[in-house]
Amino acid sequence: MVSLRKAIAWLVYASVALGLLFVFAASSLVPSWLLAGLIGGEIAYALAAVAVARGYRGAYYAVVVLAMLVLAVSLPQPEHYAFASSGQVGDFLIFAAGSVLQVCLVAMILVHLRRKGSA
Repeated sequence: MVSLRKAIAWLVYASVALGLLFVFAASSLVPSWLLAGLIGGEIAYALAAVAVARGYRGAYYAVVVLAMLVLAVSLPQPEHYAFASSGQVGDFLIFAAGSVLQVCLVAMILVHLRRKGSA
């Protein structure tokens, strides 16, 4: 159980780091209002990461909500998939890795909460 919690924590931290990379990569591509939204989401994820590090039980629920929001907003965007066909491999890898991270986080947290009897 402890190793699952540690794995979740490391995935949350990796998601924050990848999010910073994404904000940096997107800063020259998106309008300022969208960049502000991305930064706001990154701040929310960083706060959730701090809560996970401190062991707050509610942090897991916050991470699931944030991960689902990230997936709901990013997966339907055809521009994200166009990165691969237009040769922007780095941008596509950021998108793909971030999506995989979010799916893994949701699945792992749901397993963790189910084992704890909280889901």
